[in-house]
Amino acid sequence: MPKVLGYTPSWLSRPSAGFDIFSSSNKRALGDSQYGGQPGDTSDYLGPRRTIAHRGSEIFLVVDNQIRWADLSILKYEWESSQRKGRGIEDDDALTGPSYKLLKAPISEQIRQLSISPNGQLLAIATSYTVHVAVLPDSTKFEDTTQSPIKLQTHTVGPTAHVLSQSPIVNILWHPVGVNGTCLVTVTTEAVVRIWELNRSNRWSFDSPTLAIDLTKLDAARSQQDNVSPSGMHSGRGFSADAVDMEIASACFGGTGSPDESAWCAMTLWMTTTDGDLYALCPLLPSKWQPTSTQLPSLASLAVAGVTIASQDADFLGDDVPYNTDQYGFVSELDAQEPLLATRDDNITINEAICNRPKRPGPLPKLQGPFQLAAGSLVDYLDISDIHIIASKLEREEMILGADDESEIDVQEESIGLSAAIICLMTRDGRVHLFLDLEGVEAQWLPATASEQPPSVSTSHELILIEALDTLNAEAISENEWPTFSRDPFSRYSFYTTHSQGVFFFSLDHWIKRLEDELQNPTTAGANFRLKMLRESSGTLRECILRFDQDRFTDNQSSSSPSANACIILHDSDLGYFLLASTNNDTHPQAATLDIPKSFTIKQEPFSDDDLDYADLYLDSNDSTADLGLTTHVARSAYEPPSAFWNESSLLQLTSASLPPHRRRTLKDEIRLSTATLELMTSAHRLMSNETHAIQTAAADLFNRCERMVQELQTQIQRVREVNGRAEQLILGGGDEHGSEGEGSASERLGFRAQKCLEKQEQLTDRMEKLRRRGVKLEGRAVGEKEREWIKEMASLKEVICRPEEDEDGDDFMSDAKGQEQTENGNRPQPFYQRYEELRDIARELLSRAKHVKEEKGGKTRADEDAYGISNDIRRRKVQQVMALLEREEALVEGVMMRLERLKIV
Repeated sequence: MPKVLGYTPSWLSRPSAGFDIFSSSNKRALGDSQYGGQPGDTSDYLGPRRTIAHRGSEIFLVVDNQIRWADLSILKYEWESSQRKGRGIEDDDALTGPSYKLLKAPISEQIRQLSISPNGQLLAIATSYTVHVAVLPDSTKFEDTTQSPIKLQTHTVGPTAHVLSQSPIVNILWHPVGVNGTCLVTVTTEAVVRIWELNRSNRWSFDSPTLAIDLTKLDAARSQQDNVSPSGMHSGRGFSADAVDMEIASACFGGTGSPDESAWCAMTLWMTTTDGDLYALCPLLPSKWQPTSTQLPSLASLAVAGVTIASQDADFLGDDVPYNTDQYGFVSELDAQEPLLATRDDNITINEAICNRPKRPGPLPKLQGPFQLAAGSLVDYLDISDIHIIASKLEREEMILGADDESEIDVQEESIGLSAAIICLMTRDGRVHLFLDLEGVEAQWLPATASEQPPSVSTSHELILIEALDTLNAEAISENEWPTFSRDPFSRYSFYTTHSQGVFFFSLDHWIKRLEDELQNPTTAGANFRLKMLRESSGTLRECILRFDQDRFTDNQSSSSPSANACIILHDSDLGYFLLASTNNDTHPQAATLDIPKSFTIKQEPFSDDDLDYADLYLDSNDSTADLGLTTHVARSAYEPPSAFWNESSLLQLTSASLPPHRRRTLKDEIRLSTATLELMTSAHRLMSNETHAIQTAAADLFNRCERMVQELQTQIQRVREVNGRAEQLILGGGDEHGSEGEGSASERLGFRAQKCLEKQEQLTDRMEKLRRRGVKLEGRAVGEKEREWIKEMASLKEVICRPEEDEDGDDFMSDAKGQEQTENGNRPQPFYQRYEELRDIARELLSRAKHVKEEKGGKTRADEDAYGISNDIRRRKVQQVMALLEREEALVEGVMMRLERLKIV
């Protein structure tokens, strides 16, 4: 996880100018009834809150239903300048303008979501029912030192589609492959998806969507000719069970439009319902779209491969054959187009191609889903609040097959990632579910005409549950809790979650590589064991980055439960790796400065010899000096005084606003015992009790913090003493008590020990590399045909020579060869070991008979021996020949047995 270097900095704490950006006006903070709180803000709202957006180091946030614009890098620089000025150091470059700018937009309802377009020129603003798009000012507006607010050029998106009488807004998304980042997608709770291709010079583009799809009608549609457009503004919509089941909770695209993503990811819109069902639309494209450098080659290779497999083995694909044909037609029309060049709003041509949406097979994709969540009883019912998709990586082989020139491919040889998509679902109780999509989602369309029957619905697409992680306690869940996801700018496989209790960081990087190795390994031997070990090993990294102080919410007089806005993560040269968050009941900003991951490197080609030392801007994870730094401190959140210490009392407003004019004169007269005086004193006592109780609680908390700070300071002093003693022992360890050898010898010893550590590290690295290479070699390869024939021959030879009981420990290949040899040769010759045993028995019988004959003829003369016609010399020579033959056969058998043992070991 990223190491926390510090929490909310001083330039965002009270009384700095950065603190004022998040603070509301005093009248609204006191909750005076004459202001009525924030317009349209009710505690019954259930939905995502994304009221903080950023463009580089500039932030846009909603306070008192007004949009405030500030630059965090300028705020930090001004605070540092003021600190230098307080020390007597003058800074001529310090700015003296306001800390933030107020952006005026004609929006009356409470703002719920903010989203900045990819080109940074447009700001999408969503309330509960309406959507607006504002043109953002240039950053040079900060040079204006006036306090006057900036009036935004605002357009209402869908003045007849997104109104109070229609369904609420769920998400506002910018299409990843939209032309110049100006394609907006809106999703409502009644499962209506609209695509808006915005053009600032054409106001009609804000009034009418280029594509509008009602998912309930799309699910029942059978061809491209069916009407799937949503109902009109004044048309009634009756009750339908499908409409209840299709209530959308959240939506997001399957990719960000990066070149290293799979081709269909950026075109896929994933949606989840409140009941936990998951759907997908692929491809969801505007009329004009802007592909990435690797998207078209990858689409071509996938389409050609699908058609080739369908032509060779149609039974293997089943119902997917028509979809592969449609994909091939889709890609063929893309190849036949003449791509246009993109132009910005200032009529400057960009060297990026623009493609038209193919007319074949049609604009309406097929609704895919609901997908089966293969998780058993763990996810019987999921109350989903947000969804986050991690796109699958782009396979280089697929891209090369579809490219005309391999040199045009701009992707790394070995891209780190997973070849399957990961679906992250967040429930309202703070649990994150991670699902693995091994099959993937590809383009599917409705048939062109109703006569063409669509393939039967397949329910075999399953999502495998990897892990379920909790981030909230059951006692801490509020009624309007709605956790959200936020992307990490450094890693695709890391993300953040935000809820009322804090911000959590999740990282999947450390097990992605091992899982990808298992998925790419063609052998299945031992796969179950390895996957079991992978599952039982350390899972997804989960760490709490920020913990919101719940005691601070009691100072606010709002009756609504605390809920958090989705955090934003910035990466700027001035701010570093910076996380910013806030809650709806708290006027204090919550921030954390994180350490940049060591694996993040920026490589650039040196232009000259002088630039060689600056080619790597960050430390690489393989650098041996990357981990030599010591942790100098433990990050702690600074104390921020509660608002009870500096809020103005409401007593004066109570006496001046609550009393009628004819009773205000009694405040200046003598106190009289009456019912009106008693009522006034009771109201004042009730108000003062609340305020004094808040001050008392804050003071008690401050006292406890001071006592804890003294104890922690004593602990830190003790640790410093221990470190100091160890350092002195290390430096003066080789000399006498007074260190007579001097500083030179100590430096030499330290250098020698450091050199030994580096050498040991290099040895361990080399040893690890050798072990890795040996492990790769031990994996082996598939057995060839010639090797199988040799194994069969050895098995038959072993069967002839060895006894049957000696083959019990043989491997599977020899056992199979033995059975096959027995079936092929019905009349087998007599085994060698049987012949050897028979010959040995005959020799033993001859020896016994010769001995017996010798004993019987022990008293006879030589003449009697010659009566048989065989002399003793001949008989002796025959016996010696038989013994020589036996020894030769025995040596031969022992040699063959030893060789077979060696072959078995190898």
